[in-house]
Amino acid sequence: MRRSIRLSALLVVSAVALAACSGGSTDASSSGAATPDASASGSGSAAAGPAVATKVGVKVIGEAGKKPALEIPSSAAPTATSVEVLRAGDGAAVAKGDVLIADYLGQTWAPADGKVNVFDNSYDRGQPAGFPIGVGAVVKGWDNTLVGQKVGSRVLLAITPADGYGATASADNKLGGQTLVFVIDIKSTIKGDGVATGTAVSAVPAGFPVVTSASGKRPEIASVKGVKAADTPASTLLLKGGGDPIDAKKQLVLQYLQTDVATGKQTQRTWEAQQPQVVPAQSVLGLVTALKDQSVGSRAVVVTAQEASSPAQILVVDVIGQF
Repeated sequence: MRRSIRLSALLVVSAVALAACSGGSTDASSSGAATPDASASGSGSAAAGPAVATKVGVKVIGEAGKKPALEIPSSAAPTATSVEVLRAGDGAAVAKGDVLIADYLGQTWAPADGKVNVFDNSYDRGQPAGFPIGVGAVVKGWDNTLVGQKVGSRVLLAITPADGYGATASADNKLGGQTLVFVIDIKSTIKGDGVATGTAVSAVPAGFPVVTSASGKRPEIASVKGVKAADTPASTLLLKGGGDPIDAKKQLVLQYLQTDVATGKQTQRTWEAQQPQVVPAQSVLGLVTALKDQSVGSRAVVVTAQEASSPAQILVVDVIGQF
């Protein structure tokens, strides 16, 4: 159900943090998400600090930027999706197509089996989530409310099933039919139309495709003549970035184009789709080894291994940010 393009050639499982706001599976136990219990996450005992009463009747407990607790009334859920700014930030406004980086906690309006149902939160994982906003990569309730908010803000969303996961629950869509409440701390943004801005590498080894590559411009694969896939992936640097060193413990924001080795046909390109990918750096570095010890702003080309079930692909990967 998730609508964003998958970076299939990197064999990356969707980030757990996106499960709560994208159309992907919401089963925390299968995704590896930390699932807080009701007493720790929803009753107010886990959060200390000020309590803010909101227009929809939800009480938010805790300081902005830290894991909150929600007290949701027993009254009927709202019939319209809404957003309320709990703390106004003074940063840049979030623009359509940006990669939004945020911490969040999501809780269903209705309890589950009589208990508070916090279905996901990024605070316990110790790392914010990142995703393209306003371009259909996440549910409507996020897209329609977070564009225009300012970096540094804490907001409360109340999302109806129509703007969330639909009217009906299923084994693969446990949040269907639920009104969802989110507290979101907006940390920063990365421009979603970014390209690598590094210094060109003087020579590309034989056996790689001919790539039209210039700093600050989108790459193109000019020719795949002479490219042959091996049993293991091969990669080389095209642009040497000048940003922060790539940290294997962080998430990378990538743009890329993908072309089939055998046919020379381009199969994916993130720029036109307005959906850069957020991928664990460790996964990227495991495939695109040329990016090891490099920096944000780098560009590399990789030829994936030839396998019976997966034809070899060429990817030109731009590292446009990390968090």
